[in-house]
Amino acid sequence: MNTKYSDRDTTSARRTLGGCLAATVLASALLAVLSAAGVTSAPASAHGSRHPVIKEERRYIRTHSVSPDTPESYGGPFELTDHNGRAVTDKTFHGKWTLYFFGYTGCREACPLGLENITRSLELIGPESEKIQPLFIDVGMEAPDRKGLAQFVSNFHPNILGLSGTRAQTFEIVRLYKIRREYMGTNYSKKEFGPRIDHTTYIFLVDPSGKTRGYYHHALAPDQMAAFIRKHM
Repeated sequence: MNTKYSDRDTTSARRTLGGCLAATVLASALLAVLSAAGVTSAPASAHGSRHPVIKEERRYIRTHSVSPDTPESYGGPFELTDHNGRAVTDKTFHGKWTLYFFGYTGCREACPLGLENITRSLELIGPESEKIQPLFIDVGMEAPDRKGLAQFVSNFHPNILGLSGTRAQTFEIVRLYKIRREYMGTNYSKKEFGPRIDHTTYIFLVDPSGKTRGYYHHALAPDQMAAFIRKHM
């Protein structure tokens, strides 16, 4: 007896498989970036290796390789204002190594974790960390709140400088560093307030000449962050 499937069943199955494939490809790209930073990890899998979806995923990966963008493709000239009210540009930070981390002050998960990991990695680096300027760039679309930004970054390393700008200025630096932003309709944590923004959480390392040398995930362990930075300095 033959089982008949409706068009609706077929469409649903394709969407499920497409979602699995997309997730696997994105995970592979992230692992490639972390491997460049000296971090290795075995990929997690929701199915056994003999599952037909896993087999299809592996075939897809073999024929659709995804490579992370080169560090040099990120960055460029910008104009913003720091949390002290001083106008700054990309050239303001030439002569020092710089860490660029993008987020928003209403974030209560990824942003605090990333800033705390930056803080701890700078502490591990020691006196040499004085050659590094850590930056937190507010990518929220509301009018800049320098007082709130100053209060937010004060919870972390004392050298972290908060930057914000007009809508046009924010759009420009987001474009230069290829930051994805998406306003979400639901807050997933009771600690969050205001609009939730799903955003890119890479931390970018820029050399004293203004050239991006590398980037890594915000959740990278502080000792591995410190090792990554030392490797390039």
